[in-house]
Amino acid sequence: MINKEKLIETLIADLDKTNNETQIIEVRNSFLNKQISPLYKSLVSLSNEEKSKAGQIINELKNDVIEITNSYLKKMKDEADSKQHVVNYDILIDTSDLSRGALNPITLIFKDILSYFQSLNFTIQSGEEIMDTKYNFDNLNIPKTHPTRETSETFYTKDKSLRTQNTASSAKFIDNNSDEEIRIANFGYVYRNDEDDQTHSHQFNQIDFIWVKKGLNVKNLKWVIDGFIKKIFGNNTKSRYRLSNFPFTEPSFEVDASCPFCNGHGCNKCKQSGWIELLGAGIMREEVLNAANIKGKNAIACGLGVERIAMIKYGINDVRDFYTNDFRFLKQFVNENIK
Repeated sequence: MINKEKLIETLIADLDKTNNETQIIEVRNSFLNKQISPLYKSLVSLSNEEKSKAGQIINELKNDVIEITNSYLKKMKDEADSKQHVVNYDILIDTSDLSRGALNPITLIFKDILSYFQSLNFTIQSGEEIMDTKYNFDNLNIPKTHPTRETSETFYTKDKSLRTQNTASSAKFIDNNSDEEIRIANFGYVYRNDEDDQTHSHQFNQIDFIWVKKGLNVKNLKWVIDGFIKKIFGNNTKSRYRLSNFPFTEPSFEVDASCPFCNGHGCNKCKQSGWIELLGAGIMREEVLNAANIKGKNAIACGLGVERIAMIKYGINDVRDFYTNDFRFLKQFVNENIK
């Protein structure tokens, strides 16, 4: 018997202990994973009639959890906004020495990319950066002998690893998710055991999306990605798909965009090819969906490096420029901030 009132009391007690939006989201995600997901699993042992009644109760409980946590988030935001309106300085102070600041281009690109996925009704989230091997590798069809599991490629804690790609967070989100359709876009830092240089960083930002629904195919994948490329680089930008190989998708594609610097005619930026490699994508393998207990559905997926997109869009040659806090670098993007 599901005691909704008791579970909601537990949730509210945990939420009352939070001090910021991040903690509220962590409580929500933990509650959904530890309390709601096991309830869905328990439906397997019930009769059809019992399953229908229990499933309705669980869905109502899940909606209540989301509604309650959203109310806490709104309250937290309203309180923060009210504090910002408090004037605690001299409004007549001379501001002649102040100049307009600028957001980091990483933030600008995040804003553009996430707004695109929000327009397609994707749920936007950022999962844990320390990840169980189950989601970082096992459920993604990455065998134990794969080079990416070596310590020379991946940072490990005692019994977990730092997230090597945001597909791991997406895999955790879809695990035992019984929704008819899932649209999730995960963003945030990922980590690789790389030596930092002009084009590599041991820590960088990545966005991964997975769309789970019966009947999805390559045509749907291309529709999403082509729209994304035009959103970032302009409506005249062309796309090219090349077959590739990723452990978690089949077929897999490397996706290129026509070079924004030469409009596809060939230049030093694109090595005279007219194309620049952007991202990897594909149809999620059946093994990956089975590992998440998803049956009878298809899934399309894509992963992209945010720094790479920003470097291409803004003509940046050194990835380290994003992290050196050089105001001369940021000042170049003042006009981008006011668009």
